[in-house]
Amino acid sequence: MRIRITATIVALGLLLAGSSASGAIVFSNLSNNGYTIPFSSSSNPSIRYGDGGWLSGLQLDTFTLNRIDLGLAVSGSEEPGTTDITFTFNDGDPSGLVFGSGDVLYSTTLTNVAIPASPIGAPVYFTLSIPLPNVETFGGFNNVGWSVAVSNFNYDGELGFQCSTASGQTQGFYTNNASYYDGSSWSLFSFGPNPNTGVANFVATIYSVPEPATLALVGLGAMLLRRRTVR
Repeated sequence: MRIRITATIVALGLLLAGSSASGAIVFSNLSNNGYTIPFSSSSNPSIRYGDGGWLSGLQLDTFTLNRIDLGLAVSGSEEPGTTDITFTFNDGDPSGLVFGSGDVLYSTTLTNVAIPASPIGAPVYFTLSIPLPNVETFGGFNNVGWSVAVSNFNYDGELGFQCSTASGQTQGFYTNNASYYDGSSWSLFSFGPNPNTGVANFVATIYSVPEPATLALVGLGAMLLRRRTVR
């Protein structure tokens, strides 16, 4: 006997499996405000640059996060290179000066991160995806933040961040200031007084894990695809 599953059900399974595996986007912004490239081969490995925001209004619910994509920028090297990147993910801004405790929720060092070549005087943009091991926010406004430091910098140019305007925020909420650690203390900075273009809003996209109901639907879709014909 052969049982055929309708095309509608198969299409539904494909849609669910393809669209829900990474979960929902809970923070994102557009790369529409230039770039800043503070890291170079002469940078002190102890300096850090960071930013943050929040994911919701005041509420009891928390988010479980499984990935962040950082929008990075390079310029000034006709040859590709590599660097080690130490990344931290925090409760609120990593400085602890605004919006959250600054407590480290996750930290990792990525070694030999590939840096693309870039024409002299022109930026090249790329994305660095960093898995987050089911990091749970603290609730309330669900403040989050992150910071980056570099070491073993093997690149002739400079490395930094793509930037977004205030109006370029598409999910979650930005902060006006980014943060800087000079090796001994944290400080905050922005790019100017303009309320739209003067904010220091580094480009990032943060994903939450799929809801249990979504995971069940994805599993059902995958099962139906595997059993689309039964002899």
